Amino acid sequence: MTTGGIEIASLFQKARIAALSAAHNLMDKVIDLNSIGAVKQYVRDLESALEDLEDASATAAGHVRTVQRESDQIKYQMKELNQNIDFILGDSKPENDYLATPLEARLIGLEQRMSTKEEELAAAQKTSQALIDATASLRTKHQGMVQQIQRLEAMDMAAKAKERAADAIQQAGKIASSGGDVSIDAVSDRIQRRADVADARFERALGEMNDQVEKDVVVAQAQARLEARKARLAQQAE
Repeated sequence: MTTGGIEIASLFQKARIAALSAAHNLMDKVIDLNSIGAVKQYVRDLESALEDLEDASATAAGHVRTVQRESDQIKYQMKELNQNIDFILGDSKPENDYLATPLEARLIGLEQRMSTKEEELAAAQKTSQALIDATASLRTKHQGMVQQIQRLEAMDMAAKAKERAADAIQQAGKIASSGGDVSIDAVSDRIQRRADVADARFERALGEMNDQVEKDVVVAQAQARLEARKARLAQQAE
């Protein structure tokens, strides 16, 4: 394996280990399902880890394609070299066989590179598949936790509604129980006594008004009779 290939493989191995470690740590984390805030924070952590895994997965998939393309190029070069070597050795001109030596040496180098590329491709494919699987698992976990939040929020709303209803019922019960000390008969008696007093005052006021009206009528009648008497006396005098 070349130095560049070793460095690339090492970087991808480190990225794979870091991404998978973060995902596994989140998957194994114990969540307090009694706290909606804790669950929401966990979901945010899942989303962040999921983004990292998706990026790492895309990079790994791209690396697989790169190594595969390089491998195909080496295979094509090996095929051309084999054809050229066979042509030189099979042209019935022994004096030209020396030309095949550098080609064969180059072929040996390509075969070594091909072996390295096959190992690199196998490792890259394994890394890519591991990241794909981890991403799928984490995405499933994320979806499940989102549904869990929705369920917890619905339960929380229902619990708060029940608590408010219980408080209202309890308050109504206190009011109803305090009403037991109130005597309806006593209240009725007090109202009736007030009504009797009001009736008496009304009748007295009405009687006084009637007496005054009667007095006024009598005075008016007396005055009219006096006027009539004056007129009669005046006629007699004449």
